[in-house]
Amino acid sequence: MAKKQTAKSELSPEIKKLTAQVKDLEEALALCQARELRALADYQNLLRQSQKQRANLVRLANADLLLTILEPLEHLSIASQHLQDDALEMIVNQLWKRLKVIGLEEIEVLGKKFDVELMEAVEKKGKGDKVIKVLRKAYRLNGEIIQYAQVVLA
Repeated sequence: MAKKQTAKSELSPEIKKLTAQVKDLEEALALCQARELRALADYQNLLRQSQKQRANLVRLANADLLLTILEPLEHLSIASQHLQDDALEMIVNQLWKRLKVIGLEEIEVLGKKFDVELMEAVEKKGKGDKVIKVLRKAYRLNGEIIQYAQVVLA
């Protein structure tokens, strides 16, 4: 029996030491797991942010491209009306329909009250604030204004 007591007393400090090591290792593991979760969350946030930035870049590129072709397309529309060429008018209408499909919409301003959010007053005749002439049309792309109307007020 004395041997068992001696063996137990010799093992007791070692058991305490091993128990302390297990506790330390469990704490280290918990810390590593928490770091891993934070790193994963940071990575997912980075992915979302880069996707938003990419989408924003594409949106801006589309808006810039449309702005460069709007004026010539408007001139072509006017020319097709004056020439009364059915084929040319059909092509112009087809182009406008395609642009509408990708989210471009014209904002009607003629006859409406002046709105600083949509229009630039180029000329004012009298004291009124009603649009009597549109010099340049206003457009939205997917709900965002990409070109403001230039108008004459009366």
